[in-house]
Amino acid sequence: MSGKTKRTPMSSVDKAWFEMDSATNLMIINGLMWFDGKVDFELFTQILENRFIERYERFRQRVVTGADGRLYWEQDPHFDLRAHVRRVALPEPRTQEGLQTLVSSIINEPLDRRKPLWRFFLVEDVEGGSALFGRIHHCIGDGIALIRVLLDMTSEDREGSLRLLTNPSAAPARRRRGLLGAALHGARGLAHTSVDLGKTLVSQTLLTLEDPNHPVVVAKSLGLVSAASAAILAKLLLLPPDRPTVFKGELSAIKRVVWSQPLDLTKIKEIGHAFDATINDVLVAAVAGALRDYMLHVHDDPNAGNINAMVPVNLRPLDRAGELGNQFALVYLPLAISLDDPVARLKATKHAMDVLKQSPEPFLVYQILGLIGNLPLDIARQATTWFSTKASAVLTNVPGPRQQIYFAGLPLRRLMFWVPQSGEISMGISIISYNGTVMLGLIVDDNLVKEPQIIMDRFTHQFDLLASRAQQSRGKDAAGRQMIPITQAEPNAPTVAAAAPTIQS
Repeated sequence: MSGKTKRTPMSSVDKAWFEMDSATNLMIINGLMWFDGKVDFELFTQILENRFIERYERFRQRVVTGADGRLYWEQDPHFDLRAHVRRVALPEPRTQEGLQTLVSSIINEPLDRRKPLWRFFLVEDVEGGSALFGRIHHCIGDGIALIRVLLDMTSEDREGSLRLLTNPSAAPARRRRGLLGAALHGARGLAHTSVDLGKTLVSQTLLTLEDPNHPVVVAKSLGLVSAASAAILAKLLLLPPDRPTVFKGELSAIKRVVWSQPLDLTKIKEIGHAFDATINDVLVAAVAGALRDYMLHVHDDPNAGNINAMVPVNLRPLDRAGELGNQFALVYLPLAISLDDPVARLKATKHAMDVLKQSPEPFLVYQILGLIGNLPLDIARQATTWFSTKASAVLTNVPGPRQQIYFAGLPLRRLMFWVPQSGEISMGISIISYNGTVMLGLIVDDNLVKEPQIIMDRFTHQFDLLASRAQQSRGKDAAGRQMIPITQAEPNAPTVAAAAPTIQS
């Protein structure tokens, strides 16, 4: 490259996420996609080059420190796609547990900061097909941005996904090699058929400020945010650290991941309709119940009080969903683990979510994140730790496509991701919707949560309890008399020995 290397300053918010990396918590978003059939490795790399590398300059850039001490994005002069992709075979046993073990081993490895901060692993022999495991540093973008990047490599039909193998703006012969090279060369003039953003649920995240009539927007237009900010900042300053539980403690450098089986979105909607709640209200309430059950299992006391989850709030307008970078804030959501009745937990969750949706707190927190990015590194990490002590988990959802999609000619069966945790937070809870189903993912610190699969199992159990109660609720006659008795006790619930967004429906 002749002349001076072009550099782009990193935004203060992206810088904050870049510098949150620590020995015990890596700021990396991890995602996993399952496919019906074997993904050809060469075709996979062609799609990466055409739809990932060529379309998004950021994935060819590394992070450097300028003479002025600021961080910049700079083209990696030694960029080689082969340094960012790896082909692996799932070792025996080729089961879900085996795949969880493989993914868990990879997520504990930091990304090489001398290169662009991402990697992909093509995992073969997974449930009779293949899986694609991707890792992208949080400083490149938030979950909403990155799901859009992944969708750019897929299509709504098989033929469209194969047309994505060619790139009219990049036609060297080396990009046309492979099993379908000659046939695809003839399709180079066809428009690509990547997944339509309008058919995803990007605008319906756990909590979003995209409504132009949202009180934050109104407050900004009237110049009232500064007045409200003082009260909100005082609230944040006075908020005590989250209470001690099995989920709080000294962190290790070893994380583990698990995930649930897909849940039927229609059934979740039915529960929400029965109790005048959103789908996210239902899912978060089931998560709280699963955490309560786990505490009972390990003889911790959930009745001593609720715990907080740190929840990302989307600030990205729908027409800018394709942009990289981080455009979200964080707020604290109480998880009602102290309530033993599933419906009571759901009602408490709905109330807490409704309060946050009407608060200008996310806007202030976004400004604080920008300020943290401008602080000296030591002070910034102290600030991050201070914020993280007030929560026990990060809880988020990233909406995926509503319909079946295809990658390299193969149908995408399932989609999962794991949210990173900052500071002293030990647990990340991720919800994702795709093609009429919802899945839950969990990343935990191995030093604190020894049996994360129990939480997954209890999550499904809590969902079943709510479904049963919803069915009973619909069994009332016109006079409101109960036709089917409601059993308050939770069947098979663990006991303690001598003790204790918005996917709209």
